[in-house]
Amino acid sequence: MKRLLTAVLATATLALAACGSGASAGDGPVDLSTVTIKVGDQAGIQQALLEASGALQGAPYKVEWAQFPAAAPVLEALRGKAVDIGVAGDAPTLTALSSTNDIKIVAATKVPQQYGLSLIVPKDSPIHSVADLKGKTVSPTTQGSVGHYLLLQALKEAGLTDEDVTVSFLQPVDAAAAMSSGAIEAWATWDPYTAVAQQEQGARVLRGPDGLAPGLTFLDANTDALGDAGKKQALQDFVARYGKAVQWAQDHPSENAAIYTKLTQRPAAVADLMSRRANRSLVPLDQPLVGEIQQVADNYQAYGVLRKKVEVSEAVQDLAPANAQ
Repeated sequence: MKRLLTAVLATATLALAACGSGASAGDGPVDLSTVTIKVGDQAGIQQALLEASGALQGAPYKVEWAQFPAAAPVLEALRGKAVDIGVAGDAPTLTALSSTNDIKIVAATKVPQQYGLSLIVPKDSPIHSVADLKGKTVSPTTQGSVGHYLLLQALKEAGLTDEDVTVSFLQPVDAAAAMSSGAIEAWATWDPYTAVAQQEQGARVLRGPDGLAPGLTFLDANTDALGDAGKKQALQDFVARYGKAVQWAQDHPSENAAIYTKLTQRPAAVADLMSRRANRSLVPLDQPLVGEIQQVADNYQAYGVLRKKVEVSEAVQDLAPANAQ
């Protein structure tokens, strides 16, 4: 994991330089060569994607990457202005939006079958259904994460609530160790952690996300960055390049997996598994999608996770190109 968090892209990661002109978003043209955008990533996945695709080649601004183990610290970095844009799932983004106005959803990707997000158990576990979790200890990874949302949805489907299990919130590395030692009996998590557990420990999927979670991941931006003319232009260009990168990944899964393996030093089997099921597309933040996100927010509020009601339409500032689909 330390190697992962310190992995550096030779072509996409550039030294931190001046952070733009400080002009407001209403000002005229900006020399983007003076602009640096700081991007928050999780476990090197997006950094690897953009390296493999070459999508950042020729970008007129500089990019600095910051790696985090999960969405919650990405969003905290966004809120604290330590990064300008970051990748996070729908549930953690909504959790953050329930307590801050400093973050906007600027783009969305969707995967038809999000098998990387799963509720898993050890290979020899006697647990064979979600109903069997009653009285057991489960980690949904971090509070407010997509794993947390999946667990709550799966328990509801099985006629249970979080009161029927012992919930243990753990960072991914700690949760992996806890499941290996038997300290927890199930774990709701996402790739690369699901893929690692499946390939290296033989973990079984107890319940996937189909029918329970929408498979959405967002690019979220800090509102101060959106209010700066140079950074906003750079962020809009970055979103367009990101869209090209996810399309490239669909067309070149083997090459994408090979770059991820090299960067993270994970086994090729882990990267191949992730690549096969990470078939994302950039999608427009239109009214139907906003409505879908609103349903997740309303569910999460009903579960008592959100501090207050989130009006998704007020938290969206679409930077995706018009042809996103």
